[in-house]
Amino acid sequence: MMNFAPYILPVALTVVLLILMRLQANSARKMIRTAEEQLHALEQKLASAESALKEEIRRNSEEKDLKITQLHEDLRATLNSFMETTDKKLAESETVAKAQNEQVIEKVTSLLRQTVRKPEQQKEEPPPQQPGVSPMHEKAKRLARLIVSDIVLYNQAAVEDGIRNDTFFEVMSHDIQEARNLYASRVPEEIRNETTYLDDAFKDLIERKKRELPAT
Repeated sequence: MMNFAPYILPVALTVVLLILMRLQANSARKMIRTAEEQLHALEQKLASAESALKEEIRRNSEEKDLKITQLHEDLRATLNSFMETTDKKLAESETVAKAQNEQVIEKVTSLLRQTVRKPEQQKEEPPPQQPGVSPMHEKAKRLARLIVSDIVLYNQAAVEDGIRNDTFFEVMSHDIQEARNLYASRVPEEIRNETTYLDDAFKDLIERKKRELPAT
């Protein structure tokens, strides 16, 4: 009969170790389960806190956006009111200034016409219409004299200096060219080709002014 005594102690120790390991495993599983439950509870708390934080951020963001929008609207309303007030004042000032300028221009023009144009008109009374001269020619002559008179009216000093220094056509070249353009737009081409009424009016002006201006 075999002797099992040498094997009893190792087997017993093995059984004890297995029992201890089983107990430790059960304890570990309980600890793990408890830890998992605690972790799950913590995750729920974190999720709840995160949700509350997001809601708070969203609420604050909405309030901030609302305040910014309201501020923009207030600024826009203030700016529009300022621009309307400024435009109104500018329009009123422009109207007043324009009216004053028109009054000044009207007075100055009236004085110039009284002091300059009347003597010239007295000296430049158109001769009676000659037999055989058409009304269109008379009209062209009057227009030429009127254009030259207007140049003298608005440029008297420059005209006199140019005639005195024999530089009239150079000094007044721009006004003379405008006069020719105006004359060409008002007088038919056939009359302009046949006559020199505008040039004659300039020559008469120069001759008359040379007689009137004091010798230097």
